[in-house]
Amino acid sequence: MNSRRRICRPSKNHDKIELRIGHSANHRVWRLRLERVRGKVGDDGIERISTQTLFDHLDVLQRSRGAGACRRLAKLMRDLGWTPVRVRDLTRGGYKEQVRSYCRDPMP
Repeated sequence: MNSRRRICRPSKNHDKIELRIGHSANHRVWRLRLERVRGKVGDDGIERISTQTLFDHLDVLQRSRGAGACRRLAKLMRDLGWTPVRVRDLTRGGYKEQVRSYCRDPMP
């Protein structure tokens, strides 16, 4: 009788499943941190915070602040009641600069 041994190999989707699990855990960590974040309240009574400040608060490396991270951040911020805005202004050197940020009515 010829018996064959079956070699167990992880499936091709194994890595994708691990990434999804890691992604959802990271998603929860981001959400917990973002629930506590507060922006600066301006003269008009609106609370604002920039995207770069949020990434700093979340300890996201500069090289990891790509389109995917921005989309994840935008979804979480909308879920938390923030509105995405783009602010255009002149810098001290006279150059136009666009800053992506979020705003909301201040919390009591």
